[in-house]
Amino acid sequence: MKRNILLALLPCVLVAIGVLGFKIYRGNAEKDAIAARIQTLPDFRFFALDGAAVGANNFPPDKPLVVMHFLTDCHFCQGETKEITRNRDLMKSAHILMVSMQGAEALRRFSAEYGLDSIPTITVTSDSLRMFGNTFGTINAPVTFIYDRNRRLVKQFTGETSAKAIANVIHDADHAVVGAK
Repeated sequence: MKRNILLALLPCVLVAIGVLGFKIYRGNAEKDAIAARIQTLPDFRFFALDGAAVGANNFPPDKPLVVMHFLTDCHFCQGETKEITRNRDLMKSAHILMVSMQGAEALRRFSAEYGLDSIPTITVTSDSLRMFGNTFGTINAPVTFIYDRNRRLVKQFTGETSAKAIANVIHDADHAVVGAK
């Protein structure tokens, strides 16, 4: 009797192992595809606080581009934003694109509170179409991607990052690209 039960369960266990194996394989293949896709700045479409569409082509290649995904109510995002605004001189050699899933009104309040609206190199956008995760492969907040002038990924930071760390990567990336010309 026990043998018959075990023989009946064996195909179920084998099918379950096969399904789990396939899901792991597919997940790894998807991660690899995303990692390859973000090696160069992917095409994206977010919305500025005035409702205008913002894409990769809105940022000329005269400076590196920092893409920061954040949430207005995230303590770590607030800390990184304070760091950036306190160290605006360190950040002036790059365009900074801040992207949030939140609506324009919440972003306007956040932008005013942190003085982002007075820094010309910072663009705050809403990801109202919820495409950041599909485009950049993560919805973590904060997460920061730094692209050089050639729009190649130089560094990705996950979690709150100091302005000095971001500025050092921007500086190194900018000088590496300029020096290679």
